[in-house]
Amino acid sequence: MEELVTKAQKGDKEAFTEIVILLKEDLYKIAKTRITNEADIEDAIQETMIEAYKSIKKLKDKKKIKQWLITILINKCNRIYRRKYKKDISIDEYNLEKYMVMNQFKNIENDLNFYSLLKKLNHKERLVLTLYYMEEYSVKEIREITKMNENTINTCLYRARNKIKINMEGEYNARKVKR
Repeated sequence: MEELVTKAQKGDKEAFTEIVILLKEDLYKIAKTRITNEADIEDAIQETMIEAYKSIKKLKDKKKIKQWLITILINKCNRIYRRKYKKDISIDEYNLEKYMVMNQFKNIENDLNFYSLLKKLNHKERLVLTLYYMEEYSVKEIREITKMNENTINTCLYRARNKIKINMEGEYNARKVKR
């Protein structure tokens, strides 16, 4: 990836396109934690790519290309969210069929279970959980990406885990009663 970044910084459009292709699925997942409308997600990703292309020469640490792109994406998603949405968005609004086709997940059942659990969380919790578990970033890396305090990130993770645990226990108990 670093070699592609070096080429892209020298103006190689194909190298930049390859970076976009490699990271598009991850960017989509992140955007989906903030906005649900497919057109808005595409706009956020496209705006991210335009800004990244214009300013890739400013990227100092080539190893952090993904973090850098996610930071830009989060800012674009927040701008779209503030402009278009008045309330927090439910994951129920997902167009799951389109999402499944677009991402071609190998284990779609686990992903759907993960997203159904996410709908119980607020935006910060969804974002932090996605970055931590799906993208496998450390708390320090999430801090760099989101500009959140590490304590806030840890609190979000703690609350999100508890909400998921309570939700899963509730579902388990409900199934037990039905039997």
